[in-house]
Amino acid sequence: MSYQSVVRRYLPLAAVVAVQLWIIVVVPSKAPSVLTANSGGLTTGTNQLDPAGAGGATSSAGPNGGASGPLGGPVQPGGATSAKGAVGGQLGAGGATGGGVNDARDVTHCSGNREFSPSIDYYAPPCTPGPIGATNFQNGGATYAGVTATTITIVHYISNYGAELNTVLQAEGLYLSYQRGQQLDQAWQKFINSHYVLWGRQLRIITYQGQCQSTPPDLPCLESEMNSIVSTYHPYAVMWDTPLCSACFHTLASNGVVAFGGQGFSDAFASANAPYVYSYTESSTQIQKAFASWYCSQMLGPVAFAPNRNPAQNFRGQKRVLGVISSNDPDNKNTVNDVLLPALRRCGVDVSHTYFYDQNINNGVQEVQAGIAAMDTSSNPATDVLCLCDAVTPQFLFQGEEQHNYWPENLFADVQALTYDSSAQNYDGSAACAIPSLGCEFDDAIGLSAFSPQEPQNNNAGVRTFHLGGGGTDPTSGVTTNELWQNFEMITSLIENTGPNLTPRRMAAAASSMGTIGGGATGHYGVSFLPGGFSWTQDCEVVYWDPKRSSSYNGSSGTFVPIEGTRFLPGQFPTMTQPPVPATRT
Repeated sequence: MSYQSVVRRYLPLAAVVAVQLWIIVVVPSKAPSVLTANSGGLTTGTNQLDPAGAGGATSSAGPNGGASGPLGGPVQPGGATSAKGAVGGQLGAGGATGGGVNDARDVTHCSGNREFSPSIDYYAPPCTPGPIGATNFQNGGATYAGVTATTITIVHYISNYGAELNTVLQAEGLYLSYQRGQQLDQAWQKFINSHYVLWGRQLRIITYQGQCQSTPPDLPCLESEMNSIVSTYHPYAVMWDTPLCSACFHTLASNGVVAFGGQGFSDAFASANAPYVYSYTESSTQIQKAFASWYCSQMLGPVAFAPNRNPAQNFRGQKRVLGVISSNDPDNKNTVNDVLLPALRRCGVDVSHTYFYDQNINNGVQEVQAGIAAMDTSSNPATDVLCLCDAVTPQFLFQGEEQHNYWPENLFADVQALTYDSSAQNYDGSAACAIPSLGCEFDDAIGLSAFSPQEPQNNNAGVRTFHLGGGGTDPTSGVTTNELWQNFEMITSLIENTGPNLTPRRMAAAASSMGTIGGGATGHYGVSFLPGGFSWTQDCEVVYWDPKRSSSYNGSSGTFVPIEGTRFLPGQFPTMTQPPVPATRT
């Protein structure tokens, strides 16, 4: 397949990549009532639905009495920090009105120190004493918009990508239809309501089919649609699993609605829209800090992993020269310039090769050419190229590198599904590799992944909870199913942890009391909310791509292999001459 035909084939999906960060810092037409970003820093506002001081926020101990600290604290053998105390002590006269399912001290639903068995979901939250399925629990009633005495309303927004892009997404294993979304939501609603302490309330998930063009985003239409969702359904939260339209998340936050599901947003964006924007993935800020820490600790030696396929430009053994490719949206570009590059300079790495590509899909071919030209300069070319990318952009980049006979060390720091096996398997196929039998650009790739090795596509936590909630046939995409479930799992754990008096500010104040699950040498990514933080995943692991090893996810050739035995926070990477990648791989 020619390079031009590949570009034409994937151009619709490239629109997702192209526009996703251009709109990171877009201010709506009316002044928001939450924290907003401006040139002079952060400005504090007050949302009238949840004013600071009106009832206040829960203490840092949270309704569970507190679990041991943020990531890096003690982890119990079951994988979660244990909860202490009982919620009933905080309910006072407004506590439970009866025994059994309405007993605020009830722990009969728990599995050891967890809310339900970790065999169902490794990230089952700590055991919370309280009622499941209560019907007359005195919880304060309508504590916030979207919250009543009996229900908590969440809207699940499903994108309107159009027939052409949906076909591409199906090939990538990332497509979700409205009908499938309804099936998942109904099953998960049943599972959540029968496994989480929601203080006498039932979670109500409304599946919503987006009506606006999302690729490229029709911002006026989308922002108007977000406002319409708020005024029509009055939800407590809206979930949209996407790297697109941070302006949409900002619009929801401006309405005082919790927005979750966004990927690749920075800590600055989350803070500017606090306490309303959450992500289960690691933030772009955190992963870039981790990359700088790793590179300074393990990648200061000579080039070792560049494919040796161009004798006229063999980088192996040369001093490393790092280049960075990312998009030119304000938030992403600022994060690279203000977080990544200064952190690298601390260990003497001065990045002189950068390229921030334009998101205009009509210039897709030209952008690839210009990006490679910025890396492969006539003098002192970049021997290493860091792609801060989602799952699709590498297909363009690696195809372009091969066409230019440019074979650097390809590096990654992933928080947007690049290191899903099912994504990267495409980088060794015709979409990104002209002659796979001769070797592909991605064959020798190495870097950081925020994701653990994937469970089998038909037996991951999303699929298991779907079945336990009464779901029928297996979901069509294990990646999408598990990713969606992780979002619902995060928000439900936050709601449960907040206690009966549910508001976004109370939820944010109590979030860090959830403690830590996973991380370290557990083989699972570590989740916790740091005080003032809004990203659940905190750590990453060093991995390399093995194009020949079978994937635990789908059994096909190609998988990411962890190589250092544990997961790391920034600053924790051991010092070594080179990462311990097996020599036989290259």
